[in-house]
This record gives sequence, C-alpha cells and structure tokens, in this order.
Amino acid sequence: MENFQIQRTAINPNSEVNHTQSGFIEANTVPIELREIRDKHIIPVFLKDNEPTISQVEFVEVLTEAAREVFGISALPNPQLRVSHPIKGRVYEARHKKANDLMDNEKTIYYERLAVLITIPGFTDEINGNTLELNVGGVKAYNLDNMNSTKGSKEHFKFFVGFKNMVCTNLCISTDGAKLDFQARSLDELYAGALNLFRNYNAEYHMNAINGLTNYSLTEKQFAQIVGKSRLYQYLPKEEKQQIPELLINDTMISKVADCYYSDKNFNRSVNGEIDLWRFYNLLTGAVKSSYIDRFLERGVNSHDFTLQIKEALDHGSGNFWYLN
Repeated sequence: MENFQIQRTAINPNSEVNHTQSGFIEANTVPIELREIRDKHIIPVFLKDNEPTISQVEFVEVLTEAAREVFGISALPNPQLRVSHPIKGRVYEARHKKANDLMDNEKTIYYERLAVLITIPGFTDEINGNTLELNVGGVKAYNLDNMNSTKGSKEHFKFFVGFKNMVCTNLCISTDGAKLDFQARSLDELYAGALNLFRNYNAEYHMNAINGLTNYSLTEKQFAQIVGKSRLYQYLPKEEKQQIPELLINDTMISKVADCYYSDKNFNRSVNGEIDLWRFYNLLTGAVKSSYIDRFLERGVNSHDFTLQIKEALDHGSGNFWYLN
C-alpha cells in the first residue's frame, strides 16, 4: 500500500512553461506540459495483471515533493518536460478506420520516454561569467522496464541534482549527484531514493570542482589529440578499452565538439588556440544534448568525469593518459 502523499501546492500542473529557450536536451524530443500527460495520456500497465506502472506524472510529482522537502521551498517553478518515442493506439470502436480519419477521442497515446528538469530558485553561483542555477530532474523511460510482468516488479528510474548553465542550458551533473539506475516498486521507495540523493548532495563541493576547471587549459594540439583519440576509442578492441578511461559520446557528438571549438560563441577557443577545461567541459555537455532521453544522463555524468580526468592528467603529467600521450 502506498503511504506517499503529494503536497499539491508544490507543483501546478495547469501552468505552462516558456519553451522559447533551448532545451536541456534536444534530439528527438518535444516539449510538453504536465497537464497534457495527466489529462490525455494513457498509463502503461504490466501485461500479466493489467496493473498500472508508476506513471510519468507521479514521477514528476515525487521529484518535486522531494526537492520541496530538502530545499525548504513550498512551491517550485513548473517543471520543464521533454518526451520522445510516442506509442500510439486507438479505441476498439475505431479499429477499422483509416489513420487520417481518426477523431481525437478515438486516439490513445503515451510517450515511452520522459525527461524532467525542475529549477530550485535562490540557489545560484557563477563560473567564468556564466550563471549556474541548481536543478533537480530525472528520466522515466518505460523501455527500461520489464512490462511483461506484474505489479510489484522493479521499475527503473534515473534522477539527479546538479547545476544548469543559464548561458546554454547545459547540465553540470557529477557522479555524486546522480542515480542512473534506481529501482523502485512503489512511490514510497522512489521518494526515499530521491530524498537520499538530494540530502547527500554537496553543492559547494561540486561547484568548487567545476570552478577549478577554469585554471587549466588545453593547447590546440592537445585538443586535437583528444578529439582524434576519442574517435579511435570507439573502435578499440574490448580488451584495450577496459584499460582506458571510458568515453560515452559517439562520433557525431565528437564532431559537434570539434565544430563548436571554432564556432560556439560562448565556449570557443582563445585567439592562441587554447581552450580552458571549463569551456571544453561545456562543449562536451552541449554535444550530449543530442542524446536520446534514456542515455543523456549517463553521458552528462561521463563528460564531468572525463574532464576531471584530463585535469588530473595535466596535474601529474599527461604521458600516462591515453587520450593525451
């Protein structure tokens, strides 16, 4: 039996979000309002007993309530939601109709994947002239669950707490601020997991870590070396990959990083070709925004870890760091 209770003042499902700015994730996604999911989308069920899964609306409400509790804010701004992979259907009475003849009340839909971002007002800082604000968020992707089961089976969730760069909406997420495969059977378990992550997150430590990236720079040659080795990494034999720091971005994203090294108005190279690690990190997180919903958090965390590994290599000599040697 569920004990978790939503504080209904914590979120207003009828209010709209301004979607004019770039999204925190963009590829293959569309913005959506919470009320549309609540009022118009069906909830997937477990196939063996027809019992409902934890819905995307409930997921957003749980994250909002956990953030409200931890950060002491009674009402949070409306969440930004993006969805992908629509699963369409129709009611029985319309089974013989052509698709273009279907009326709205004869159609059913839900989106397989949802990403949510919730701003925590009043928690901001600045790095290199970029304002960063604290956010929480997460992913509910039904494709990660075993739907051929019964109610009470573990469902998979991803959630995080970290900063959003207001200049570009890139997310700065660390390993300590993310749960990339949290499994829950109920809203109570999900709420407890979110509370635990948010309470144990050290925003000051995280900010100091990424702020320190401004003190390190890559030469043009070193940047080119990393880009080239990153392309090679994708094709290394499995045994060799295991000996090298993991890099989750693909060739398309690496090409985006190379392009933005020259063209990005906020994070491009200096006149002498150098680029500090803060700007390099934002080139990575900017490229990650082209990921599918069910992969972008892993890539965001990996971008953070990878950049810190480069910093470590520059501190102790790059000869032992495969991407620079």
